Amino acid sequence: MQFNYGAVDSTSLTVQGVLHGMDANATHLSSLIKELDHVFTGFAADVAKPLMDRFRAALGDASQHTGYQGQLQDVKNAITKTSGSEGFMKETDHQQGARFLTIGGV
Repeated sequence: MQFNYGAVDSTSLTVQGVLHGMDANATHLSSLIKELDHVFTGFAADVAKPLMDRFRAALGDASQHTGYQGQLQDVKNAITKTSGSEGFMKETDHQQGARFLTIGGV
């Protein structure tokens, strides 16, 4: 079996593009929360604040690896580390190939 590292790189770039779109969406949602914090006043602010706090917590923070944004960053990191022509997948492939070579005494 032979891995096509170029195809893996291409797929990785496609997935990274999707993840970038998801990240942009999360950033947009975060900005909407900030805008709503300024718009709501009085009783509306009192009612909306607990909901906004829960929503903000669910979105999380990529730098703190919390919530949706943290999980999104973890997926990005895993793809970068694992896939592609320079990733963990290639290292593992070469290590396993070397094992097979030692079976025949070659």
